[in-house]
Amino acid sequence: MKKIGRILMTAAALLLTVTACSGPQTDGQKEENVTLSLMMPQSHYKDFFKEEITRFEQENPGYHIDVLRIPDNQWIEVVKTKAVTGELTDLIRIDKSLMADVGAEKFVEMNGEESWYSRVREEQLENKKINGKLYGLPVGSTSSVGMIYNKEIFEQMGLAVPGTMEELYSVCGALKDAGYIPVYASDKDSWTATIGFSSAVSQVMTDEDYEKLSSGEMKWNNGEYRKILDGFAALRTDGYTNENYIEATYDSAVQAMASGKAAMYMSGQFFINDVQEIAPEMDLGMAPVPYRGDILTVKSGEGMFAISAKSPHIEEAKVFLDWFSSPENMNEFNAGWNHMPVFKDQDMDMAEWQQELYDDYIETGRTALEINERFSGIDLSELWSLEQERFMGTVTSEEVLEGWQDSFDQQR
Repeated sequence: MKKIGRILMTAAALLLTVTACSGPQTDGQKEENVTLSLMMPQSHYKDFFKEEITRFEQENPGYHIDVLRIPDNQWIEVVKTKAVTGELTDLIRIDKSLMADVGAEKFVEMNGEESWYSRVREEQLENKKINGKLYGLPVGSTSSVGMIYNKEIFEQMGLAVPGTMEELYSVCGALKDAGYIPVYASDKDSWTATIGFSSAVSQVMTDEDYEKLSSGEMKWNNGEYRKILDGFAALRTDGYTNENYIEATYDSAVQAMASGKAAMYMSGQFFINDVQEIAPEMDLGMAPVPYRGDILTVKSGEGMFAISAKSPHIEEAKVFLDWFSSPENMNEFNAGWNHMPVFKDQDMDMAEWQQELYDDYIETGRTALEINERFSGIDLSELWSLEQERFMGTVTSEEVLEGWQDSFDQQR
């Protein structure tokens, strides 16, 4: 198949830069001293998770977690390569869609014998199963992607949260005149550059569109998708973002929002936590990315901590999963991402902005699944890179979508 051939061709190069750490064989016996390798996307290695790893090691003398962080734009390719070559790490933070794509049989099946299994909320258990079976500890839950905005600025200026591109441009004009950066853009980090386009496309993509794109009957280079991409590019060229958008990063976006210099930023809801770590009193809200206005883009929460079936430390890895599944540890993890609870015995209060999203969109079903999750196992990093070029002004929206179509066709 095309995908397997391409993966094998890149395996040698990738394995020169990314290596898995694993200890000697244990023959099913727990070792007193063991190093467990854990692979995850770089952006997922948050401070709160580092603290949890440190606490696990302190509470479990003799255990060490060696975290292998993979750049986000290489994540899918590296996982696929390691799955093909049989060199997955002991543990991996992985989404159900990617797991299904590389083969669930490469991971240890989890069932009712696990100490935590019966505690998982039913919907969080079912949405992570593959062919009726579970292959990891559920850690991800429903989360939202949208336009994060400074409530105080909007209230002081009497502005309504924009729901369409036309309303967005009107609000941006007023904010710019008042001396604010209307929408902060951090295009150096390619995964942030694509959020506007991806969210807007998610809002309008029907199940029929998805099937036609998957079969090749419909092309990415169409009038509506070009219009969406052009609209978000114009935010930059019309002066409604920070001038240094090409060099700006996610971290600088956090600083700009925390300082009150920027009024809006498009991201996942975890961004709110990152800002409030610096500015705890800042009142932030989230709304759908302005396009349709009434549809919130969501991630279904496919995330799991899985154990490689070839790990020599399966029993030791299960010790980590058992520890991590406690209500206290999951509360810290889910709160760090601003996710809903995964386990029945978690006691978590939702923030005001989160309750608003739940009441107005999630509970009423006015949501759309993000395209990253719609297209199981498809690596979108080429789309991210092409959008970076579009915002730099080196390619047109048509060229972006034509280039992405080529990459998409090779993978589907």
